[in-house]
Amino acid sequence: MIVWVAWAGSAVGYALLALGALSLDQRIYTRAVAEALARHRATRPEPADAVPDEDLRLGVAAVAVLAEGDGSIHRAFSTVITDMVARGVLEAATEDDGTPTLRLANRHHACRPGESDEEEALRSLASSYQNPATADPHGLLHPTADRLMTEGYLRGRGVYIDFERPCLFWSRTVAALTLPLAALEMYAFLDWRYALVAGWTSMAMIVVAWGLALPDSERPQALRLPVLTERGEQVVRQARARHAHLDPAKRPASQAYAPDEAAAACAVFGNAAYSHFAAHTPGFADAFTAGVERRLASRAADHLRRHWNDFIG
Repeated sequence: MIVWVAWAGSAVGYALLALGALSLDQRIYTRAVAEALARHRATRPEPADAVPDEDLRLGVAAVAVLAEGDGSIHRAFSTVITDMVARGVLEAATEDDGTPTLRLANRHHACRPGESDEEEALRSLASSYQNPATADPHGLLHPTADRLMTEGYLRGRGVYIDFERPCLFWSRTVAALTLPLAALEMYAFLDWRYALVAGWTSMAMIVVAWGLALPDSERPQALRLPVLTERGEQVVRQARARHAHLDPAKRPASQAYAPDEAAAACAVFGNAAYSHFAAHTPGFADAFTAGVERRLASRAADHLRRHWNDFIG
């Protein structure tokens, strides 16, 4: 009985030793992260004042990219199509088989002056009797996101503050002591009645030591910088202040957006504004959803075909 109590005490003692080392290293790590944040705040230049009407200069597609907050372009894609429907360039219709679609409302209508590249591409797609919602959002709006990054509104994903990870001194010290401790465990319980348990205990100690000695390559999320720069956040604040009256949460459900309001509302307020616009535009939501589903189905079929060719090749 005394032997088993001694074995349990050795196992619990090693576990407490490992947890203590982890706790001490975590305190050192937390302090290092806090110091890195403090250095970044101290050396960060003061943000420049917002340029008046900068949100208007960039356009609704760029504002939609910024307002989404993570650099994604899906809101911008639906915003551009919503704008074209609101202005009467596109309209909801049905194909011969009854599938909802979007088409040009007037094929002889001339392009408006200053029409964006995105609108031209979608108009071209609609003129060839294809649903514009089947277009690839990334290919369509990548130039817009790239321009925002080049001009300093976006910094991209996965950008971190410079940080030198402190050495795991205590964890590695315990890891270095584990081998002699495991050997002592085997020696102390050398009797055949306890050898199996002592052997498994020593192996467990070695596995724990291996885990303690491994360097942690994951970057601290606390040091991850937001996708939007201060300049990009200023543009979003400008747009929200300018179009606060379009907030669907404060707008009567029966009040539709005017043709020049729909795109700005979708860019700033996202899905809520899209749903509000769709509720007053019969057939639009079904046509847009049908186009997106067709694009996703085509992408899945293309992916399957490529992998099938790899498999049989």
